[in-house]
Amino acid sequence: MTATRERERVVLPKDWSFDLADELIDRIKGEFDPHDAVSELAPKVAGRPVAEAAPIAEAYFKDYGNRWMSRTIELGNVYRDRTYENLIAAAKKTGEMAFPFIPERFVEIAYLATQPIYSLPITDNTKSAFGFKMVFCDTIEALREQCGDELADRLPCRQGCLAAVEQAFTANGFEVNVSQEASIIGGEFCHFMVRRKEA
Repeated sequence: MTATRERERVVLPKDWSFDLADELIDRIKGEFDPHDAVSELAPKVAGRPVAEAAPIAEAYFKDYGNRWMSRTIELGNVYRDRTYENLIAAAKKTGEMAFPFIPERFVEIAYLATQPIYSLPITDNTKSAFGFKMVFCDTIEALREQCGDELADRLPCRQGCLAAVEQAFTANGFEVNVSQEASIIGGEFCHFMVRRKEA
């Protein structure tokens, strides 16, 4: 099936569930597994001093983050669940709730599909801001294993998270500033914040 035809076809679970479809999660995991992503990066930085390797890795992860979220949005709109349909209906009826809840759905799908978590720890969820933290991250572990501690400690993978999260919001029509407030390097978790730009 072509990508165009796939975008046109909405797949509803047989029981019209409130839960995410297993196939949605499996497909994103299959295409954007962090260990596979780092395996693709590793030869590009092998043997380079960290000062050269870090910008290569950052550019790689920025591209990865954009592709990861684009695909998550595409598949998330194919594999719709009742929660998403109800959220869209409520946002249309009230003129509110779309921020941050609709982009948040795609952020949650992206991370649930690729990281060893059962829920995304949300720190902020208001009309003007959305925040979450990542305590367990397979990407940083894969970086340590395949590219070494020195490059991993530069946290080039943050560019993937920043790009993906920004795209989740901008693709849904919101102008935002996305920042990293805390880092798993030297801390206990990465913390990302999305702040809606004033109109």
